[in-house]
Amino acid sequence: MDGAVFVNGSQEEMWRPLETGDAVVIVFPKEEKGSIFPQQGALPVVFEDDDVMVLDKPSGIPVVPPFDQKEPSIASYLLFEYEKRGYPCTAHIVTRLDRDTSGLMLIAKHAYSHSLLTKRLDLISRQYIAIVEGEFQEKEGLIDEPIGRAEDSIIQRMVSPEGKPSQTQFYLIKQGEDYSRVRFKLLTGRTHQIRVHMAHRGYPLAGDKLYGGNIVAGMDGQALHCEQLHFIHPWTKKKMTFTSEPPKLWEDIL
Repeated sequence: MDGAVFVNGSQEEMWRPLETGDAVVIVFPKEEKGSIFPQQGALPVVFEDDDVMVLDKPSGIPVVPPFDQKEPSIASYLLFEYEKRGYPCTAHIVTRLDRDTSGLMLIAKHAYSHSLLTKRLDLISRQYIAIVEGEFQEKEGLIDEPIGRAEDSIIQRMVSPEGKPSQTQFYLIKQGEDYSRVRFKLLTGRTHQIRVHMAHRGYPLAGDKLYGGNIVAGMDGQALHCEQLHFIHPWTKKKMTFTSEPPKLWEDIL
């Protein structure tokens, strides 16, 4: 059955007026599971209820498989777990992270939570921490540079006058001769935004070879971690805040 509304046992249209004492039953339509192949894998759950899930993703695993639908991913792990529990849902990713970015991410456990959350993305905020190459000079500031797709790549982005408006706030945490730790808050949500803005300023992220950073031994890609996640719960309307520490390997770098 597709979605339907029953009032006092009879199927009705959505716009039917209700009266005090009416018994209402809502049947949601069945979700399409898509083409991602379910696979067993560790789900680093920080918080979960009937409507949302917060994960602390390690670096080195994609959120969704980019090409091969059978490649292990957060989405394929979610689908395996849902099937094991008997959930008739697909993987609803609300906040994505790049393959080699670690940290907190928000999952909606069904289509209705996903719809509520994505309609009010302004109520979701994330704070990142990164290790950048070089002796970072500014204590804090705002980078306001538009970002667009690089002409010779389907993956890489670049600062471009024809790009979309992109704003990144930054705060220096620790300064060193070879590396510096910087905290970021995104005011917009462009692909690779922090990585592009830092590379454009001459401070590529450590390990970010796509944007000019040098490879760091033992590190999977760029040193970028989502350390804080804030959102309003789509059903309880409570303010939810979660924090996560960056990988231990960072202590060996700076």
